[in-house]
Amino acid sequence: MPKIEKKHERPESSRTHVIVGDGITALAFLQEFQGDAGDHVIVIGTRASQLGRGDAYARGQEDTPWRFAYLLNSPADDIDPRFAAWLADRWSQVAETMAGRAPDWLSAAEPLVAAGDIYGVNAPREFYGDFMEEQATAAITALEARGITITRVDDTVLSLELHQDGVTVCTASGDRISARGVDVATGGPSTMRIEGDNGAFSAPSVFGHEHRIAEHIKSGAEIFCIGGNAAMLDVLRLCQSLVPESALRFKACAPDGEVPAPLIPRLPRKLTQPRLTQGHRTAASLLAEIQGEIDRAQANGDEMREIRAGFRAFFLENPLSLFLSDVEQARKVPGQLRFWLRGGTRDTILDMHRLIKENRVQIVKGLVLEVISHDTGAEVVVKDDGGSTRRLSTGFVINCAGAGPNSTYDPMTTDLLTKGLLEHSAGPSGLKVGQGCQLGTTAVRYLSPAVSEIGDEVVAMPLYDAHMLRSYVARARQSV
Repeated sequence: MPKIEKKHERPESSRTHVIVGDGITALAFLQEFQGDAGDHVIVIGTRASQLGRGDAYARGQEDTPWRFAYLLNSPADDIDPRFAAWLADRWSQVAETMAGRAPDWLSAAEPLVAAGDIYGVNAPREFYGDFMEEQATAAITALEARGITITRVDDTVLSLELHQDGVTVCTASGDRISARGVDVATGGPSTMRIEGDNGAFSAPSVFGHEHRIAEHIKSGAEIFCIGGNAAMLDVLRLCQSLVPESALRFKACAPDGEVPAPLIPRLPRKLTQPRLTQGHRTAASLLAEIQGEIDRAQANGDEMREIRAGFRAFFLENPLSLFLSDVEQARKVPGQLRFWLRGGTRDTILDMHRLIKENRVQIVKGLVLEVISHDTGAEVVVKDDGGSTRRLSTGFVINCAGAGPNSTYDPMTTDLLTKGLLEHSAGPSGLKVGQGCQLGTTAVRYLSPAVSEIGDEVVAMPLYDAHMLRSYVARARQSV
């Protein structure tokens, strides 16, 4: 592993390139770096020493019951066929690590394993982090073989300064790094904040708050999730890792009151092939045709995994502007597509459906307006479709609402927005970058899951997907 330094001598700035971030997008920028011998790449992130993991695939704490509970939202080969092969090659070690854990992931995976389809399992996220860290090591080795120096710095970038001859990157430790170019890949926005979501009986997110949440789960408190997305499913996994299902008390509140469809892989693999008409004038018209294609695929027996992957591949090759040229109308499409084609781990969704039938889990339809903490628990204020409100008493509330109008960004993204280099798109939490992910200058590029517009193109399928992010990094390199 390359030496990790906090302070070091810098080569001349004309030969230095900085990558800000430590997750899959930052690694993709490194893998696509087209420098020459003598160049120096400095990767700066909170966990740059574990490049490729980021927050999503971080190494868990030893001896915590939930360490391997959180799963990838898609089958392994949907994330990356190379990861699926990596997982299959190490299956005996993976099975040994997962043996005896709750919930029983190995039993859930057994039908796929028995069918010879390890590629189709929803793997624990930490294993994907192991794979990505290995990919980072391989990328660094290859670049160093070309005479390029790689330095990883565990730090937080706060801001940058543009100059006529380059960029200065400023870090929390007080370091100032001069570079000819910077790639920023700092991740998406925070969870949408809701009044009262960080009180005595509430948490603003599951991640980073597990120890406090675990105490309430083990004490028998009812757990109430705001939102019906993948984070809510992670909370269910957290609960299952700590208490038997007979002791489970779990509710979730979502605007549609529904659980997403599981992404179930089948052999042989197939992708839905959408057939869309060009030249729509309104988002409503295009969305109606897309809904018809989804209905057609389901009538033909396609599973949601096949439909979602098919539309993802389709829109990677066929930009949204082919079908809807009006940008204002195009901006109305991705949110609905994300809802229709949302992912979610097969294991937990199947558990969720079973637990709902057993009346151990409940889904509340509505929109949470506020959380009120009392002496012994919490109260949730929920608005229904008709605009009426009601108050629900519960034990402990976890905000799993996803991004929204009150979301915040990391310091680097906030600085870019303040300087006007990065723009908000028309959506509630989306960001707009220039062609090739540039920010008004060839010296700075930016890509994160929050990006919803690149140049003149509205991104049809939201970028909360490793494959999508890597694809757009590759396109950014090709456009330079």
